Amino acid sequence: MTVVVVCVLVAGCVVFAPAWLVRHDVGVGGASALSAGDRLKAVNDVRSTLLQALAGVVALGGVGLGALMTLRQIRVNREGQFIDLFNKAVEQLASDQVGVRHGGVYAMERIAEAVPQYRGHIAALLASFVRQQAPWPPIRPLKEVDAERQRFHGGLRDDIGGAMGALGRRSMIGPGDSIELEKVDLRGAELGGMDLSDFCFTGANLDGADLAGSDLSRAILAGASLRNADLTGTRLDGVDLTSVDLTGATGIPADQKEARQGASPDPVASA
Repeated sequence: MTVVVVCVLVAGCVVFAPAWLVRHDVGVGGASALSAGDRLKAVNDVRSTLLQALAGVVALGGVGLGALMTLRQIRVNREGQFIDLFNKAVEQLASDQVGVRHGGVYAMERIAEAVPQYRGHIAALLASFVRQQAPWPPIRPLKEVDAERQRFHGGLRDDIGGAMGALGRRSMIGPGDSIELEKVDLRGAELGGMDLSDFCFTGANLDGADLAGSDLSRAILAGASLRNADLTGTRLDGVDLTSVDLTGATGIPADQKEARQGASPDPVASA
């Protein structure tokens, strides 16, 4: 198609346009008054000018096309680099070493910040990572899990805590998107101030968790356990706590207490 257009333009510049421009410029009468030699010279001068202009346009188009191809190649190379980084981060998440997995979590968060189209996938991947690495009930003996957790700050192993922090910052989660964290072990987790709105914690264990100042709006907590959890200043808009174990929990909003008391006479409701 491009070749056809160029050929048409060249034909116009060589055959049709010069004579027409000379007649248009000097008028029909003026063109007739010119001698054959002068008319031929005028046509050739116009033809030469048009060809030079066309050559400039073609050259400029070539520069533009080259720049476009370069930009496309840069995008392809950049995409390839991020795919390599993503694959490496996935390998890190599968490592047997906590520190390597922790690095993989932060690599994923950096990729999500740099490549918006990866964000939803990375959020789902980190949620899956938490479910696999911290299931409730634990796959290993509970005493073994608890002994391991005591070696780390923040109530969670570093890799799991890093994943929860990345999800809680929501840089990779769209407004209203849900994060599936069903049946996870987040006992004693320091989640204060995090935005956990629309998260699904069905059947999760958050006993002793610090949720002070966090946002749990519209979160699903059906069958979850929040025994001795700190809910001071926690946003609970649209949350149903009637099936949640809140024994010993502090900071429960008055309206939530009333709702639980109206739903069940169980003494846990007034905790």
